[in-house]
Amino acid sequence: MKIFFENYADDLIVETEIPLEGSLQQAIEIFHNLPDYDGSYIGLVNQDGNTVQISKYDRFLFLVEIPVYEEQASYSTLFTYFQVKQLLINLYQGFDPYEISNLKFETYLTEKATK
Repeated sequence: MKIFFENYADDLIVETEIPLEGSLQQAIEIFHNLPDYDGSYIGLVNQDGNTVQISKYDRFLFLVEIPVYEEQASYSTLFTYFQVKQLLINLYQGFDPYEISNLKFETYLTEKATK
């Protein structure tokens, strides 16, 4: 499994375009150390090339996304901290991210909110 992440508070980054091989323990540690407030994230790329990106959504929830770059969209759902930890374990055991329950397909915002 390959990992990419950005932790803005600690100024740490592994570029999305150049993910590095990483262990489950490393993924859990990176996830656990993400700050609560600044848009930091962790992403995983499995052996099939599927990407899962996880970022803080609010005080108690995390946004779990599977980007679909060519459609400028993603499949997404919200998880608790413990659900994300279990998801990381499952992904390292070969779980297909498209089997995540309650995934919702949404396109990215492409227009400015104000003129």
